[in-house]
Amino acid sequence: MRALLRSAEELRKAQQRALAGKDSDLQDRLAEQRRSVRALARLGRDILADEGRSVSDAIVERIAKTLDAAALDEGSRFLLRAGRLTDELEPPGFEALAGMATARRQKGSAAAKPKRGGLAEARRRFQEAQREARERAREAVREEREAERAESEADDARHAAQAARERSDEAERALAEAEAALRKAQRG
Repeated sequence: MRALLRSAEELRKAQQRALAGKDSDLQDRLAEQRRSVRALARLGRDILADEGRSVSDAIVERIAKTLDAAALDEGSRFLLRAGRLTDELEPPGFEALAGMATARRQKGSAAAKPKRGGLAEARRRFQEAQREARERAREAVREEREAERAESEADDARHAAQAARERSDEAERALAEAEAALRKAQRG
């Protein structure tokens, strides 16, 4: 939980640096935030499974969404930190990501030079940043779903392998018992 809250704080700082036009490690902070959320969501799944509760991918996704939303919202973050978050939350929409994407600057390019065009230029850059942020958010959601799907398939494969090992062990025990019974019958 501390890692999630720390990554959310670092993400906010990186966003502020990006909005100020300073070099920012925004993508790294965003990836760290996602890793923290996924790790806690998996832990939630494991806790529910240990308690014998039904654990579907939808439940794990709801846990992840709530953790993500709580880490990004000031009031919910306080409740999360205090262990008193009782309601399911929805993360903010794409409008919360506006301006998060940093402009890719290259030396000597027009993008590297500050543009002066007043309010109209500022609006255009803001809308461009919104579009880029939306696309990156969509891409992140797609990649996260794919990763969760792969994790789920790996979990299923591990469970199937464990069940096969258990069946194999039981078959070996039955074979050993049958061999012992055969030897006993041959002697007596």
